[in-house]
Amino acid sequence: MSLPSSTHNHRTAAISLGLFAMVCAACGSDSSFTVGDGGDAVEPAGVDVSVSAGVSIARDDSDLPDLESLEVVDGMVTLPDGWFEMAGYGTVLHVDGDDVVPYYVTTSTCTMGDTEDNEFPVDRAEAVDGVLVVDLVGTTTVNRLLPLSGGLECDSDPDDALIALDELFATHYPFFDERGLDWNDEMDRIRTAADVGDEALAAEVEAFVQRLGDGHTTFGGDVDVDPADFGVDGVTTVEQVNELYADEAAATLAAIDDLDFDPAVSVGWGTLAEGVGYLVVTDFLADDHEAFDAALSDAVAALDERFDRLVVDMRFNPGGYGDLAVLTAGFFTDEPTQAYRKWAYAEPDPFVQTVEIEPADEHFDGTIAVLTSPVTASAAEEFLLSIRAVADPIMVGAPSFGAFSDAIDWVLPDGTELTLSMEVYTDLDGVSYEGTGIPVDVPAPFDQTVEAALTELTSTP
Repeated sequence: MSLPSSTHNHRTAAISLGLFAMVCAACGSDSSFTVGDGGDAVEPAGVDVSVSAGVSIARDDSDLPDLESLEVVDGMVTLPDGWFEMAGYGTVLHVDGDDVVPYYVTTSTCTMGDTEDNEFPVDRAEAVDGVLVVDLVGTTTVNRLLPLSGGLECDSDPDDALIALDELFATHYPFFDERGLDWNDEMDRIRTAADVGDEALAAEVEAFVQRLGDGHTTFGGDVDVDPADFGVDGVTTVEQVNELYADEAAATLAAIDDLDFDPAVSVGWGTLAEGVGYLVVTDFLADDHEAFDAALSDAVAALDERFDRLVVDMRFNPGGYGDLAVLTAGFFTDEPTQAYRKWAYAEPDPFVQTVEIEPADEHFDGTIAVLTSPVTASAAEEFLLSIRAVADPIMVGAPSFGAFSDAIDWVLPDGTELTLSMEVYTDLDGVSYEGTGIPVDVPAPFDQTVEAALTELTSTP
């Protein structure tokens, strides 16, 4: 279960390899968070959704929710009755006993969503300065629920869907410049297609999604990976990418001596070459976080004892739970370290979270090379931001996919469901890698990345 409508799912980037039809539901974090500067790479939009929806925030009003009634029992929180705005996400929640109903709000539209159970798994939930702070189990997003005085009456009808779509993207999508698109031009194309008919509209929306190339902004389909990004001669189609991917994964794992791979948590390790260890995490989708932590702890303890150089292979990792990504980086540091910053783009006065890496009991002290590819996406890119903050790794391969923001669920007035990137992630210097991916130090074709990493590690004093 997750907070409705703005679930902050950290989905795997929706890449059309046919190998990853995975969605990470209802996430949360074991990381700690502080408020700090988010840098100046992307400025917040400055839109007050609650005002545009005709709902005022008045924390001293008598009809505000009773925050003192917040209950957390056995790691599950029950929200108090009342109305709340999910700050920066264009979503208002109505809590009534056992039910929570989301309302999807734009400047001039409002859509009521499906009723959810009022029970959510959390690492933390408390009232802070008149705001509910809810840290769900699974992402690195702290949800801030602002109490509202009064409620919403949604009167939008299906004919308002294009209006809602236009206002939603204009307000909440941060990265049109980075992805080389003009939203007004895109919306003109969509309206023109809508005048032709439903089939033309669906085709134009799909074409827009492909042009955008954001694996977290979709209408249920996939976003194609450019075969040229893999750097392999003769690979020009998605089908050839599928074959290349499968062949390279099989060849790499077959070359690892004494490979120990646990498919339940997608963690494997072994010997790559004399003096060089190998660690692979093929996704961050393990529902059993304790088992993931234990498997990684055993692997890193053995690797640190046997090797002073290590290849960490993230080429096959399309993402998953953000907190597992940050947890993994904790095996490469012995002290708490700030990793990256994130915030909701449309929040008028943005609450900037600084995600901090907590050191694990075991950690690897040697030199590491991290392998990346165009498949490395989403939560796997959170790992890249984190490992760069703690270990000064040699980055080898190709830039990662470039999809950082959590995939936020949304519903239009006609019932159309979509996900949308609404957040900005930056490194500690304020640099966003959305759309470009994390860069590499040593470029290498997908099927030659291991050899390139070995060359770098064995030539390093």
